[in-house]
Amino acid sequence: MFVGEYLHTVDNKGRLAVPARFRARIEGGAVLTRGVESCLYVFPLDTWERKGRELAEAALDPRQRRLIERRFFGMGFEVELDAQGRIVVPARFRQYAGLEGETVVLGVRDRIEIWSPARWDEYIAAIRDEDLADLPLPF
Repeated sequence: MFVGEYLHTVDNKGRLAVPARFRARIEGGAVLTRGVESCLYVFPLDTWERKGRELAEAALDPRQRRLIERRFFGMGFEVELDAQGRIVVPARFRQYAGLEGETVVLGVRDRIEIWSPARWDEYIAAIRDEDLADLPLPF
């Protein structure tokens, strides 16, 4: 499980150091894709394959399925850790997420999210007062 918030830097070659606590989960490879918000998602390959099976079994109309497949799978990019524990974030993904220099790397249960600090701060400010009392939380 991925948990926590970390500050890391994307260098000018697009390399991002993955937090040490997350590396073991993606040693066998991962998939980088655009997130729902203006962030990036990184899924371990086994989780990515499970997401694909769940999508295939979901009761969606064909148009919705194609949209989701193209958005997440078609625009995905396989990544591997280098010897220093970094992944390469291609320019088109950095542009989409507004990544330059410092980044916020989040552990979000089954995935890693990568945010620009400004966009993350905006998101947190927008949800700060959300009432979670009526949600089916296991806590």
